[in-house]
Amino acid sequence: MLVVFSGPSGAGKNAIISGLLERYPQKYSFMPTMTTRAKREGEREGFPYHFVGRREFLDLIRQDKFFEYEQIHTSYYGTHKQILADKLAEGKVLLKDIDVKGTFNLKEGLKGSGHRLFTIFVTAGDKEILRQRLIGRGEKDEDIEIRLKRYESEMAYEKKYNYIIKNIDLSRAIERVHQVITDKSRK
Repeated sequence: MLVVFSGPSGAGKNAIISGLLERYPQKYSFMPTMTTRAKREGEREGFPYHFVGRREFLDLIRQDKFFEYEQIHTSYYGTHKQILADKLAEGKVLLKDIDVKGTFNLKEGLKGSGHRLFTIFVTAGDKEILRQRLIGRGEKDEDIEIRLKRYESEMAYEKKYNYIIKNIDLSRAIERVHQVITDKSRK
């Protein structure tokens, strides 16, 4: 099963995913996104992204190698078909961070593939909490403003997800998401 996490920048999607991977490594694996954006401090190849050049990404689009892809801000992001197949073969629940439009493009792209998809929307409450989190992770002022401008449009998708989690207390959010995924996996 593939579980995707979406929500506004700073809501804690990757923090929840990292917490699940740390606490339950036998159950979960991470599904990296391919991107053309620059690597941030603390990121490594394969987590949370496979970093490629713009030309390579565009070649992969032409070769139909993605279940979904999208340009966000100035960078491309996509779910590579072979990487997903390889990760699903591990037999663990796959966790993926993806933007709101990407979620529904992925849902469409997976039709007929036999892959199970469960969607979780992560929110932190309001824009000011998100702003403080983005500042705390070292985002540039102009990048923070770009990300916060998307807030309203992203929140409009909230009710279209299988589950909504308000991430105020990270530890509680991780455990609640784990329980929801465990319950869903049994069905």
